[in-house]
Amino acid sequence: MFQDRIKSITKYHTLQVYKQACRSLFEKDKLLLSMQMCVALQIDAEEVNLDEWNFFLKGGQVLDRSTQTPKPPFDWIT
Repeated sequence: MFQDRIKSITKYHTLQVYKQACRSLFEKDKLLLSMQMCVALQIDAEEVNLDEWNFFLKGGQVLDRSTQTPKPPFDWIT
């Protein structure tokens, strides 16, 4: 019963934070806020693998530049 009350309070406050934050955002930014809040909640609930999330945010990193394919020449750009 105590855990249910905690979940209810957390859910209410999360919704209120979202609503109040959305009041000051442009429409195009609300989706990004939604995604950030959702992922933060899932990380807290350990439903998201942090290594995969960091890969999503930062992309692949090349540790050994010698194995990386060379960049094409950009002589055609004036």
